[in-house]
Amino acid sequence: MPNSPLWAVLADWVKIILTLPDPPPDQLVALNDVAVLTAISALTQRLSPEAGADLRKVLPQVNARIKAAAA
Repeated sequence: MPNSPLWAVLADWVKIILTLPDPPPDQLVALNDVAVLTAISALTQRLSPEAGADLRKVLPQVNARIKAAAA
């Protein structure tokens, strides 16, 4: 996974997120949430199996809250 192109994409998103005004434009809010959830998902693969499994269990709840907040 260290050589995955995903890391380059996530690094680009971090650069974009750091340069966004606060609050970010509406059209980037959902993309920002996707980038954050993708990063969390990728990092769960690097955790212990138990910690990764626990985190993956709550990701759908986090995603649902993000969608509800955006609506």
